[in-house]
Amino acid sequence: MRIENLCVKRQIGDVAGATTRGHKMAIKGGYIYQTFQGGYTLTPTGWRVVHKIENIIRDEMDSVDGQEILMPVVCTADLWRETGRYDAMAVLAKFKGSSGADYVICPTHEEVVTDYARSVIGSYRQLPFMLYQIQTKFRDELRVRAGLIRTREFIMKDGYSFHETQEDLERYYKLCFDAYYRIFRRCGLKNIVDVMSSTGDMGGAVAHEFQLVNEMGEDTLYICDCGFRANKELEDQQGGGENAVCPKCGKPMQKVRGIEIGNIFQLGKKYTDSMHMTYTAADGTEKTPIMGCYGIGVGRTMAAILEESADDNGPIWNMETAPFAVEVIGLVDKENKTLPMAEKIYNELKGAGVEVLLDTRDIRAGEKFADADLIAAPIRLIVSEKNLSRNVVEVKYRVNDFDTTAMPTEFKIETCVADTLTTIQKLLHK
Repeated sequence: MRIENLCVKRQIGDVAGATTRGHKMAIKGGYIYQTFQGGYTLTPTGWRVVHKIENIIRDEMDSVDGQEILMPVVCTADLWRETGRYDAMAVLAKFKGSSGADYVICPTHEEVVTDYARSVIGSYRQLPFMLYQIQTKFRDELRVRAGLIRTREFIMKDGYSFHETQEDLERYYKLCFDAYYRIFRRCGLKNIVDVMSSTGDMGGAVAHEFQLVNEMGEDTLYICDCGFRANKELEDQQGGGENAVCPKCGKPMQKVRGIEIGNIFQLGKKYTDSMHMTYTAADGTEKTPIMGCYGIGVGRTMAAILEESADDNGPIWNMETAPFAVEVIGLVDKENKTLPMAEKIYNELKGAGVEVLLDTRDIRAGEKFADADLIAAPIRLIVSEKNLSRNVVEVKYRVNDFDTTAMPTEFKIETCVADTLTTIQKLLHK
């Protein structure tokens, strides 16, 4: 991609209406565009980042035998009436179709997935299984906040597992628990904690949230040195509050702010019972499967990366999440040698399958570097007259999860592409 053809508007200076660092950087870098309050268009660079996060999630969900499906955004109200949530969930958006039938825009898909699963299951031999999707959701939130942190329309990965026994659910719950930490590490997030949480509208007995500890978060978390952690809602239920004492060890707990980016629930039989989903057990009797639920806010994960890692100049991605792996910057020279060389390196990297951006615009170097900070490719190759006179290309790095102090700061012209490919792999397989 040539930067002049990139359909993204970046801006220098302050951003009106943005209240957090990540929100500002999402707008300054041109990753999101507000279409309506609480609804955003993901731009070409924003969609690239989200797509990278989705692929990390797919990789890790597939590793625990998840099966990807795609359910409709809209479903009939009858499914929600089966579980009793049609009149109980405040954020549920409802409308009537042209035939007069009642519909909902799904904020989550427990009813829909249970309806599908009950059409497939017959025998205990089919259990356990997990179905997941990456899908648009809509929640009619009273207030929105901080760009993609709290929106009305959003992209979510939601997964649902079905089991014969509570013991098997607990076994699988632990697999997904560990997979979530792998997902967040691969996204470059560092300060992630899991906290016990209330099950709320979801139902079930056990739930955990995955929170990024960050001062911009809207959730209050209580953390104890002994390892016990809970969100404010659960801690209040347990009699805590401002001076919460750990129920495990009795010591005072630290109060911090957090951004919730994932949650998992042991749902039990709330949905399978109410929707009459059964299977034939080994002894020939009809039984009801036990469910688990596993969610990740995809756009919110991108927002969390920005909140944690962005600096004053722009975002800082890692190689797995960056919109481009490499940016080649050609600085204009009087003899017109630098731009053809930058073009040559760009074409060779592109031919090697690298996601590469080329900037050969006739503008000042400072403007190019400011744009490069906002696009934030982990590897930046700078072709200048001074560098060419030494037969080298300057190398700059912008990554959030790798110590680059020992990395080379220049590549020889003749080995530049090969060295770049090697460096990409090193940053990927840190």
